Amino acid sequence: MGSRTERRFRLLSICALPVLLVASYGVFAWRNIEDYVQRNELSIRENNEQKAYAGALWRLEKVRLIGDGRDTKVTFPGERRLLIVRLAAKAEGEIGDAWFDCRMSLTDGSGRQWAPLDFISSDTISRTLDPQAKPVEGCAAASRQPPARDAEVEIEEKFVIPASAAQSLQARLSFASTRPEALALPLGLQQN
Repeated sequence: MGSRTERRFRLLSICALPVLLVASYGVFAWRNIEDYVQRNELSIRENNEQKAYAGALWRLEKVRLIGDGRDTKVTFPGERRLLIVRLAAKAEGEIGDAWFDCRMSLTDGSGRQWAPLDFISSDTISRTLDPQAKPVEGCAAASRQPPARDAEVEIEEKFVIPASAAQSLQARLSFASTRPEALALPLGLQQN
């Protein structure tokens, strides 16, 4: 068998094992909760053009719905539409890293979400619609070079959405520094 001291240490080790397991599960759960809160938009704030978000005043500059043949000659099959959302932001102070990990999405009244097209597709679409104009940067590109104090920048993202969802959409904007809070900007598209 073993000496009395050895048995005592073995018994203490067996008794300490459940406590250590519970403590390690608690630490990992805490870290997972922190990661979840930093990655997800849990609180939505309506846009107020007089109140800054991530160091800037935001406004909806332009919304364009393409795909039914009215705006351009481009038509998409079935219920698909291309929605172009352009936001303008005026920096109130030095932004610095406050715009890191910029995320823009669309959400409808039932909670469905749409992510923007990738930047290559977005630039290609911009050049196709207006070959003379310089494409406006997306959220991720603009976050790498935020505007200086009192300067303004435009951000444009493109989404492919079902036509039936267009009337209830709102744009959501968030950054790593502002999550779990996100800024909501209703698009105000009217059904024709």
